[in-house]
Amino acid sequence: MGAVTYSTTFDATEYPISEGGRWAKSSNAWTYVRTANGQAYGTNGITNSYDDSVAFLSGFGPDQTVEAVVQINAGTVGPTHEVELWLRASDDTNNLRGYELCFGLSGYVQLGVWNGPFGDVLSMDSNQPLAWTPNTPLRNGDRIKAQIVGNTIKAWVNDVLKLHTVHTKFTTGQPGIGFFIRPGGSNNVITLTSMSASSN
Repeated sequence: MGAVTYSTTFDATEYPISEGGRWAKSSNAWTYVRTANGQAYGTNGITNSYDDSVAFLSGFGPDQTVEAVVQINAGTVGPTHEVELWLRASDDTNNLRGYELCFGLSGYVQLGVWNGPFGDVLSMDSNQPLAWTPNTPLRNGDRIKAQIVGNTIKAWVNDVLKLHTVHTKFTTGQPGIGFFIRPGGSNNVITLTSMSASSN
C-alpha cells in the first residue's frame, strides 16, 4: 500500500460528519461527531457512560499519523472534557476497537485501549519513561498529534512529546477523531478546527 493522506477544515455542516463518505461510524452504542461553523465536536454526555463520539476514515495503512488543531469555546465545563485522536480503530454494531489518544481540557494525555464491547476500555498512564512535565490546559490553536509506527505509540502537544509507549494488541485499523464529556458539560467547549491523517 502506498502513501495515503487526508485533511479537512470541517467546512460542511453535518450530523453525522461524512464529507462525501470519507468519515463513517457503525450504528452502535457510541455517538456521532458533528460539524458546524468550521468545527468538529461531539454529541455525547447525556448519559454517564462511555458513549464517546467517534468518526473514522478508511483506506489507511497500519503506520498512521493524525494531527489536529484545538479550539476552546465558552460553555459549561463539567468534570471531563476530552478530544481524541484515534489510531488503528475499527467498529461494528456491537464493538469498538483501537487506540484512543485522549487530550484532556486540563492538559493530561492518556492512551485508551478499546477492546470491543461497550465500556471495555483500558486507560493507561503511559507517559513514562518521559521526564515529567506539568500539564498545561489546552488553549486555542494548540496542535495535537498522535502516531503509531510498528508497535510504538507517541503523542505530542505543540511538538512536545507527552506520551511514548509500546502496545501490541492491534495491527490494523483506521485513523479517526473523537470527543468525550461527562454529564453537565458542553459539547462545544473543546472542538477541532482542522485535522489531517497520513499513512505510509
